[in-house]
Amino acid sequence: MKVGVTGASGFIGKKVCKSLEENGHEVYKFVRREPKAENEIYWKPSKQEIDNEKFESLDAVIHLAGESIAPKDIFGFLPFSGGRWTKEKKSRIYWSRKWSSDLFVDAFNKAENYPKIFISSSGSTIYGDHGDEIITENTNNFNRGAFDQLVAEEAWEEPLKNINKQNVRVVNARTGIVLGKGNITTQLIVLTTKLNISGPLGSGKQYWSWVSIEDVVASYLFCLENNEITGPVNFVSPIPLQQKEFSSRFAKVFKKFSILPAPAFALNLLMGSELAHGLIFCSLRIIPEKLLRFGYEFKYSTIEEYAEVLSNG
Repeated sequence: MKVGVTGASGFIGKKVCKSLEENGHEVYKFVRREPKAENEIYWKPSKQEIDNEKFESLDAVIHLAGESIAPKDIFGFLPFSGGRWTKEKKSRIYWSRKWSSDLFVDAFNKAENYPKIFISSSGSTIYGDHGDEIITENTNNFNRGAFDQLVAEEAWEEPLKNINKQNVRVVNARTGIVLGKGNITTQLIVLTTKLNISGPLGSGKQYWSWVSIEDVVASYLFCLENNEITGPVNFVSPIPLQQKEFSSRFAKVFKKFSILPAPAFALNLLMGSELAHGLIFCSLRIIPEKLLRFGYEFKYSTIEEYAEVLSNG
């Protein structure tokens, strides 16, 4: 298939493009500058511009672009660093998603020929905090109020319902906490574990729905190539854990302790309360029911398995 990818230079995007090529697909990368190669497609969501001719030639689109929610490095949590959720940062997060969703809806609705598959990144935070309640793709009672919930629902997913082409298969990849070598979340978890300063964050009772980068990439390919999969799909491992249990199991693999608690007020002060809630305190006990039902086999189902990979790297 000819597959267009937005966010192709990002942490997930680079790996998705590589996997697509390894599996025999032609990859076309959306770029905001003048294209320099035949496999590049111009688009500029802030101006609602796209190369319609090249867009219409695609068989599928995997949409990964958007302002990063998490800081790029550990210093991004500090005040005035640009990584915290300031008013300006929140605006970039929201509109980078809303503009691109609107642009694709318009491109689809105006086109005579168009991709028949559209897989869009989304966030597991769309569900909102659900405590210890088990969440599947059939969970429709979103607990609204948090910024990251609003972004996932209003900027990422809702606009795509306006695609008026009946034969376009739309998939919403509701992705959990992504772990993998090279991203800030993993670096922080590994660092605090190695320093023996990991432990309960706040109460530690909040559920973390995590997923390995390898399973994220494979899940995109799985959804692309399985024509029966449509709508929301939870990109999370099958075994969500309370945060304190997550840290304890992770630390055991590294032969470290996980006993030092971090009070909620301190994390709220360091990160800002909204960012801390979104990255740490939001409780999401999510099951990837749809992936499992369609036969996807996880490469890493338990945190112990993946911690072992990270400990060897």
